[in-house]
Amino acid sequence: MKHITLLTALLLGLAAQAQTIVATSFESWTGNVPDGWVGSKTNLAADSIQQADQNIQFGTYAVRLVSATSTHKRFTTTSQNVTTGTAYNISFYARGNGEIRTGLFDGRATGFGYAPYNPYIAVSTTSWTPYSQQIVADNDTIDGEFILSVRNTVAASGHLEVDSVRIWTGAVNPPTDASIYQIQYTTDPNGASPLVGQTVNTGGVVCGVATNGYWLQSGTGPWTGIFVFDSSPVALGDSLTLTALVEEYFNQTQLSDAANVNIVSPGNPVDVQSATTGVVGQEQWEGMLVQVTNADCTNDDIANNFGQWTIDDGSGAVLVNDLMYAYTPTLGVNYDVTGLVSYSFSEWKMEPRFAADVAISTGLDEQLLAATRVWPVPATDMLTVDVPVPGVRYQVLDASGRTVLEGSFSALRNTLPVTGLQQGLYTLLVRRADALGRVSFPVLR
Repeated sequence: MKHITLLTALLLGLAAQAQTIVATSFESWTGNVPDGWVGSKTNLAADSIQQADQNIQFGTYAVRLVSATSTHKRFTTTSQNVTTGTAYNISFYARGNGEIRTGLFDGRATGFGYAPYNPYIAVSTTSWTPYSQQIVADNDTIDGEFILSVRNTVAASGHLEVDSVRIWTGAVNPPTDASIYQIQYTTDPNGASPLVGQTVNTGGVVCGVATNGYWLQSGTGPWTGIFVFDSSPVALGDSLTLTALVEEYFNQTQLSDAANVNIVSPGNPVDVQSATTGVVGQEQWEGMLVQVTNADCTNDDIANNFGQWTIDDGSGAVLVNDLMYAYTPTLGVNYDVTGLVSYSFSEWKMEPRFAADVAISTGLDEQLLAATRVWPVPATDMLTVDVPVPGVRYQVLDASGRTVLEGSFSALRNTLPVTGLQQGLYTLLVRRADALGRVSFPVLR
């Protein structure tokens, strides 16, 4: 069965035999208390443990810890089973301003039952940053509590916010070379990767970028896309290599702990897989960039459906989500939708990246798209565009969906100056009457 895990980018090579003790991104709360936390050794006041819900690193919530004095305060897990001589890795993301360190209460004969604390980590950043420390148990107990110790938090910086805590034990092995196909392909009925828990060297082309990570695709066809939970500054069309951990998060196979992220080349074309709404919700398309056409909007109630809407081309319905781009649909209208396939909250979803990924179907789209040609690819100074008929309107969109060029083509063969465009991947939209076409092209500098 797939399980929840989150790691930091500071540890490499977690072996398959690693045992997860605690894994949480603070999504579940009972009243004002995050589930699995505020053990008996917590001495932070109740009002100093707060639910954070703005610009969260992953999911909906994080925890804000308030300890503005130089005296440290403890925020601890509930009771855990720990074993003498075992080293426990503690990883987490933090932001804000203050000091934080990790510790362990295991009832040992010295230190009033507490292990020596790790050194303080000084946090002073508005960006979510990964940290990791290790601590060794010195007593067998079922009442161990892992500790986040904080002090000198600064109110003006939002004190200290913590997310994605994971505590685990396991041997460290060298990374394994693996393609995305080898990571994703599985015969497990629950969809779990055969490499879950292993660190891999892999790579691909970035085909979508969200606030909490990006999607990579390597090759075409099923099993060749995957989500990377990482904050590295990458762009659409970047071809990159990286070292990362294979994990299952809320039933989605993904990569985390990304390290050695190396952009081999920018501006590469992104492949789009044609699909039907009925097959998008299959494990083989997880993490892939797909396009469905002529699909009716069967539920447009985004206000009561967390920004999601539903399309169906007659083969079965699928959700369209708003992780990267929010669109207001119209019930009964026929759409062409391009998006990354994700899985969360027990549902398969398509994630459009920008405005060009959602278009009203006309029945002529494919004809116009097939007849539109651009070259050279990649472009540097001028882009030549061949269109099927004169009088075609055009728009050039950047990777964020912003219009950077627009106008009309008066001839069958036309040129567009791209010297003013930054390096990256762009989308050319061409329209005439009720026909729409799109084609992507990279610009290199």
